[in-house]
Amino acid sequence: MESLARLFVAATDLFEAEGLVLKRQFVRLFIAACLGLIILALVVTGLGFLLFSLFRVLAGPLTPTGAASVMGVAALLLAWGAIFCARRVLR
Repeated sequence: MESLARLFVAATDLFEAEGLVLKRQFVRLFIAACLGLIILALVVTGLGFLLFSLFRVLAGPLTPTGAASVMGVAALLLAWGAIFCARRVLR
């Protein structure tokens, strides 16, 4: 009976220790996910401003419709590149 009690105490100690490690890892994962979302928002905002500034530059020599078409193609190429990179990373 005493050995069963020792086994139970050892198991609860193990679960407690592993629970603390798991909690720390979840906190680290949550912080990394939040930072990733902030970085993603900043990158999307920066690309938006970059595409808008290029549109404004191209709107001078081209018509606004032509400049928007060029910038649309550029945005699609950037999206394709991002998808290609993501697929290579996830393999």
